[in-house]
Amino acid sequence: MNPNLLGAIILVAILGIIGVGLAWMGLFDRGRSDGLIDVQVTLSNSCPVEDSYFIAYAPDSGRTARFSNGVANMRLKRGEPLRLMTDPSYPAITYAGYDEKAARSVSLVADCMSNERQNTITRTLREQFGN
Repeated sequence: MNPNLLGAIILVAILGIIGVGLAWMGLFDRGRSDGLIDVQVTLSNSCPVEDSYFIAYAPDSGRTARFSNGVANMRLKRGEPLRLMTDPSYPAITYAGYDEKAARSVSLVADCMSNERQNTITRTLREQFGN
């Protein structure tokens, strides 16, 4: 057998083993001793204000993340509660959504049209931001 071909086969095998090991660690969080996962939070916003007025908030750890183009990224413990809130920089309005459990991908919904309480919030948002 050609020595160059044998060397190429051995190199491909070694790289394959390394790739499988890295994928295993990434998929199963074996490389993280702190127990945190990367969470990508997407915002579904039906409110009359921009996404930038909302934050993702993890009450257990106190961590927050701002949305950019409808996405916020956080590092949280798997299953930690995650809530949609208005940015505290805007104290004249309040919005607190329901808790979701942290996972690799979480979707939070800003629904200002569903009931009377939400209609009050919408009116306050419009008055505050002139929309």
